[in-house]
Amino acid sequence: MSHKMEEILIFPNSSAPSVINHDLLINLVIDQGPKNEAGKLFVEDDIKLNEIKEIRIEHLNILNISHLWIMSNLIILKLSSNIIEKIENLDNLVNLKELDLSFNRIKIIENLNHLVNLEILLLYNNKIEIVEGIDNLDKLQIMSLGRNEIKCRNHVMYLRKFNNLKSLNMEGNPCTNDEEYLDYLIAYIPQLVYLQYKMITEDQRRRSIDKHFREISNLKEKEDEEKELLNAKKAYEDHIIQVSTCYVEYLDNDHLFEQIFKNDKEGKALMNINRETETAYEQYKITFLSFCHELFDYGLKEQKRRMDEIEIFEKTIENGKYDAQKEAQQLIEEILENKSSIFAQVTNLIKNSGENNDEFKKNISKVKVISEEFDDLLHKTWKKLMNKEIILHEQFEDLNEIFKINMTDMIGSCLETAQGFFTMMRNAEREYNDNLKSLVTLFMNSFGDKTMPLEYQEICGSKDIMINNFGASHDIHLQVIDDREDIFVNRLKNWLDELTEKQVEEEKQRHRNQILEISHFFDFQREEFHKLQQLQEGILMNYEEEVDNDNKDISKESTINEEIKEDVKEDVNEDEVHESITNEHSIKEYYSNENVGEFSHQNSIYDYNIFQNE
Repeated sequence: MSHKMEEILIFPNSSAPSVINHDLLINLVIDQGPKNEAGKLFVEDDIKLNEIKEIRIEHLNILNISHLWIMSNLIILKLSSNIIEKIENLDNLVNLKELDLSFNRIKIIENLNHLVNLEILLLYNNKIEIVEGIDNLDKLQIMSLGRNEIKCRNHVMYLRKFNNLKSLNMEGNPCTNDEEYLDYLIAYIPQLVYLQYKMITEDQRRRSIDKHFREISNLKEKEDEEKELLNAKKAYEDHIIQVSTCYVEYLDNDHLFEQIFKNDKEGKALMNINRETETAYEQYKITFLSFCHELFDYGLKEQKRRMDEIEIFEKTIENGKYDAQKEAQQLIEEILENKSSIFAQVTNLIKNSGENNDEFKKNISKVKVISEEFDDLLHKTWKKLMNKEIILHEQFEDLNEIFKINMTDMIGSCLETAQGFFTMMRNAEREYNDNLKSLVTLFMNSFGDKTMPLEYQEICGSKDIMINNFGASHDIHLQVIDDREDIFVNRLKNWLDELTEKQVEEEKQRHRNQILEISHFFDFQREEFHKLQQLQEGILMNYEEEVDNDNKDISKESTINEEIKEDVKEDVNEDEVHESITNEHSIKEYYSNENVGEFSHQNSIYDYNIFQNE
């Protein structure tokens, strides 16, 4: 779509609210684009809004931000001096680095968190009361909030976390009426270099810090503690991600043990009956956690064994690919060298044929022999490469099967050992249950004929109540252990299935690609060989036709001389004779053409990357 200069620059000039639409954007792009001859060319070209990097939509009484989704590559967007009330519809402008919304009617800073590349944000002269909604703008360097309605100092602590913020303008806000405000701001946002567009002097900075030294020291101490906690949390999350690949996450702490009692109200009550039950619980916890830690360490060791096995397997595969590629390259280089030599020989034979008929026939015969030899070489090399690829594919399939067997045995051994740990956990649970039951029975019997206190009656007020509560608690505990065992077993089995299936599929795809690559290479060589054959056939046909014509002319001339003598010479078709001579001359020219049959090594070599690592 081209645009004519005379059709542009039809902008709203009334005080009524206007909207952003496609035509307006096109007009603005043209108006703000190159001028003179360059501008004319710019207009005649197809204007693609999604390629525009900068646009100014200013002084146009724009009420709503809209229709900018199409300009996804914008870097600079200026929307100042309009009547915009809400920041919206900027979701697609993720490349934006500068946004100017000054001189509008905006009350809330919102819908900007996705603009993570934003470096300059100008909101001068609006109706903003709270600085918020920019938590993700870590690259922010320049911010102007002058002449708004910001009253309190809360924004200072909010802006403190923006480490790249170098310039801030707060001039004209009610908060600046406080004489202490600027010192407070300079002290608490130390990364600032410019304030109200003036460089902060060293004296200003020192004076401000001195005024708030104690508060800043306490704040830094608190921030350091929070940072340490965040780092610890991140390190723990990274640790969980790492051990998750070993399928033993949360087994290096008391997480699983706590899960056992999480929903066991009766079990918690039973273990707290007296000191003996509490001691039994603590002993159970120690035993249970020891099994968890042993399983955790075992899981890490087994993961390393698996990774070592995978590394050995992958190295074997890569070595096989490399060796096959090396052999294939040697065969291909032999083909290309022979091809270059053959084409050179053919060219020389055609050039040096001369006008001697016997010599010409002899050279054509040589060309045929050379061509047949090249065709035979192509066929033999194709068979070699195909055989090598088929053998390699079969070897890789065998390797995949061996790897699967080895890994299956390894996984089977790992699962057997791991299930042994889970069995020990269940046994520890049964021992604890039996031990606790004995202790609670002794506790019940200690009352004799006395009435048991009310708080114990719901737990062990009678033998049936006690048995039911112990049964429910024990079932909950076993279920948690069984579930964790199922997770371990199923995830490890699924991992093995996905890994081996992926390896098989990758080998199938590699094999297909290599077969196609070999086929394409030889198809190309045969195509050039076919052209060479066509050239030979064409030359031979022209030559034979020329010889036939010469013989016919000679015979005809002889007959005329004998029968009609000198008086019929005028009847000879001089045009035919001239055409024959011309044809002969053209053929000789074709023979002597240096470009005929010449092989261009650069243009004809097929970029053959067989057995290349995919």
